[in-house]
Amino acid sequence: MNTLESRLHAAVARVRENWRGTRFIDGLEPGPAGTNALLDVARLYRANRLEIGRLRLLGGRAVAGLFFDPSLRTHTSMEVATGRLGAHFVYLQAGQGGGGTWSMEFEDGVVMNGTAQEHVREAAPVLSSYADVLAVRAFPKGDAHDREERVIRSFSAHAGSPLINLESALAHPCQGLADQLTLSDLGGGSFARRKVCLTWAPHPKPLPQAVPLSVVRAAVLGGADLHVAAPEGFDLDAEEMERARSFCADTGASITMTRDPDAAASGALAVYAKGWGAEQRGEHTERVADLGHWTVGEARMKSATAFLHCLPVRRNVIVTDAVIDGPKSRVVPQAANREPVQAALLLAWLL
Repeated sequence: MNTLESRLHAAVARVRENWRGTRFIDGLEPGPAGTNALLDVARLYRANRLEIGRLRLLGGRAVAGLFFDPSLRTHTSMEVATGRLGAHFVYLQAGQGGGGTWSMEFEDGVVMNGTAQEHVREAAPVLSSYADVLAVRAFPKGDAHDREERVIRSFSAHAGSPLINLESALAHPCQGLADQLTLSDLGGGSFARRKVCLTWAPHPKPLPQAVPLSVVRAAVLGGADLHVAAPEGFDLDAEEMERARSFCADTGASITMTRDPDAAASGALAVYAKGWGAEQRGEHTERVADLGHWTVGEARMKSATAFLHCLPVRRNVIVTDAVIDGPKSRVVPQAANREPVQAALLLAWLL
């Protein structure tokens, strides 16, 4: 075993000392210690990815990615990480006619005489019999808030393999893990006690809260002084915020809620902009029409260090061209960090 391989094994062992779970659904599962250990694996992978690629450490393994919704970064980064580690990635489009899987049913006790041909009770264990890890992406449909997260929770209940949530209604945990790595990079290795701003920004659609809630979780796990700015009527899910706050005592994090985006951004290590739907989703379009001043421009970024966004981003709606194309923008390295954190998850389960 060469030195790099032995270092990887040692880093993975530290993850397993702190986290034995097989579900990565909301990103809080590994806890602060397990998350820090995962980030150490990600840093080692990122610094040595070409040499790691030659080692083919996960040769013979398989990862099945089931996508109910479109993707650019999530699909590509998962497939690249899987392939670089020597495993095989199976890309499945759910219910896409002749080019995808059968349509799926998630209700129990239903008479399946409609459009769904396959039940998750069979689909999840069958896929688990083929693949060492399942990864599922499923957005809420229509304007529904979808607190039940029926698709990802159903797969979690019935899958025998480890499961990664590639984004659902309330969580995008791989994005959150990549954001934590990005914030650590900006902070010189840590962002504990550093001010981080999460600001609502206008979007024509009432988007789900998966990304902003994952930003909150990432900030709390990293011990940040988090300031969340949102207009009246756009508060984040109270139950999920309370779950995140429960980690603050252990990590030293704090959460401040405000209606003032300029105050939240002032002096921040990072300003993370993201749109999400109004609490009364039917009123979203009307409410957003009067909130154009929430777009992140140069004035709001004046004393902040970096601008972040998960991408894709609506230019000159969420953020101005001057900011996203300017020297403070870190959206590309932020997106690039998706590959190493996802590789770290696969190594933690399969090495």
